[in-house]
Amino acid sequence: MLSAIGRTRRRIIGLLIAAICCGPVSAQIGLWTSAAELVDKPMSGLPWESVKAAADAADPGMAFVSDQNNNNNAQILAAAIVYARSGDTTYQTKVTAACEKLVSAGYPALAPGISEEDNRTLAWARETGAYALAADLVGYRTPEFETWLRRMAEEYIAYDERTLLHMFHVRPNNWGTHAFGSLCAIYAYLQDTTSLGELRDYWIQAVVGPKPDELEYGDDLSWHADPSNLRLINPKGAVKQGLNIDGITPDDMRRNGSFSNPPPTSSTTYHWGALQGQVSGGRILERMGMPIWDVADSALYRAGYALQVRWENSYGGWKAEGDDLWLLPFFDSVYGTHWSEGQPERVWKHGKNAGWPYVVWDGTISSSEEQGSFNPGIYELLQNYPNPFNPVTRISLSIAETSPVHLAVYDLVGREVSTLLDGVEEAGEHILVWEAVNREGTQLPSGIYLCRLLAGYYQKTLKMTVLR
Repeated sequence: MLSAIGRTRRRIIGLLIAAICCGPVSAQIGLWTSAAELVDKPMSGLPWESVKAAADAADPGMAFVSDQNNNNNAQILAAAIVYARSGDTTYQTKVTAACEKLVSAGYPALAPGISEEDNRTLAWARETGAYALAADLVGYRTPEFETWLRRMAEEYIAYDERTLLHMFHVRPNNWGTHAFGSLCAIYAYLQDTTSLGELRDYWIQAVVGPKPDELEYGDDLSWHADPSNLRLINPKGAVKQGLNIDGITPDDMRRNGSFSNPPPTSSTTYHWGALQGQVSGGRILERMGMPIWDVADSALYRAGYALQVRWENSYGGWKAEGDDLWLLPFFDSVYGTHWSEGQPERVWKHGKNAGWPYVVWDGTISSSEEQGSFNPGIYELLQNYPNPFNPVTRISLSIAETSPVHLAVYDLVGREVSTLLDGVEEAGEHILVWEAVNREGTQLPSGIYLCRLLAGYYQKTLKMTVLR
C-alpha cells in the first residue's frame, strides 16, 4: 500500500508524463484517476470487463441528474476510464455528449418516469459528481460546463428547496455525505481550492466536533455517543450500554430504530450509502492534496470496520452488499485491509455516485479460499507502512479473541515513549495511525523505534524508522 504522500507523488509524476505523451488528456487534473496511472493496468480480467461492459452500455441520451437510481452517471464515468486506458475516442465522444446534454438542459430536466417531487437534492447529490469526474478524465472543459457545475452546487434549488451546498451543510447523514462527494468533484473540477478547502473543513468539524451550527440532527439522538456533543461519526472507543458504537453514523442508524443492544437488524443501507459519498470525497480530496483519511483516528476506516467486520462478525447482516461493494477495494487501497478479497463480482462495479475499482486494481484477484477479512484464530503484528516514514505511519494488527492488549513504542534503550493501546480490545483487525509523537504529543526525533505488541500469549516487536 502506498502512503498518501507516495500516491500523490506518483499521480503528479504520472500527470507530467501524460502531459508530454498523451495529447488530448493533458487537460486532466486527475480527479478519480488519469491516463498515466491506467497505462499499465491489464485490459483483461474481471475488473476491466466490468468497467468495459458499463462503458459500452453508457447512453449520453440518458444523462439526467434528477433520477437518484439512474446508473448512467456511473456508466459515463466507466466510458471515461475506458477511453483513458484504451484511447478509443468512441468513449470520449459519449462523455462529451452526456456533458453537453446536461448543459443544454440547464436546470435539471426530469428523467423519464420521474416526477417533479422526485427532483430532489438527494438525486442531484448521487448523480452529478460522476459527470465531473468523467469530464476531467477525457479532457472535456468548456465555460458552459463549468458554469453549469457551479450552478448545480450553489444556485439551482431542488424540489426540497435546497441547493446541493445547503443540503451538505444541514444533513448529517447519507443525504449530506452524497452531496459531499459530488461537491468535492465539482469544486475540484473547477479548481476552486478555496471552496474545496471550506468543504473539507466543514466535514472535519462535523466529525471532530463541536457540531457546526447549521447541521440539523433528527429528534432521536440515541445512537450518539454523547447527545450533548453530536458527531457525524461516533468517536473512537465509543461504547453505550455495553455496545461498541465506535464508527457508527448516528443519524443513519436511527432509521433502523432507536438504540438497542444488540443493534436492530439492518433494514436499510443508509449507513453504507453515507460512506459512498465520503469515500468518493476522500479520494478526490487526497488527489487534490487535502487528505482526510487519517482525520479523527481514521474515522472513515472506523466507520467501515464497524459494519464490515465488528457488527458483521458479532450479529450478521451488516457487511457491504449490492452497490455498496465497490467501496471495499477503495478501503483496501487506502488502509491496507483485505475486505474486497473473495467478494462476488459486484465488488468491481459501481455504486450510486462513483465506483470502478479497476482504477485501484493491482492486477491480481485472490480467491475466497485464500483469504478472509481477518482470521479469528490469529494474533499478528504487521510491519508498519510506510517505513521509513515522515510524519505518519499505519500499524496493523489482528487480535484472535477479545483480550487485554498492550501496544507501545519504545526507544532503543527500552524506554516506553508512546502507548498506542492499553486495555481490552475486540477480536479482529485493527489499524492505528502513529504520528511519531510521544505521550505528551511532542514530535520524536529521527531514529529507530521499537513497536511491541503483547496480546494473550502473543508477543512481537518490530523496528520503525522515523526520518525528519
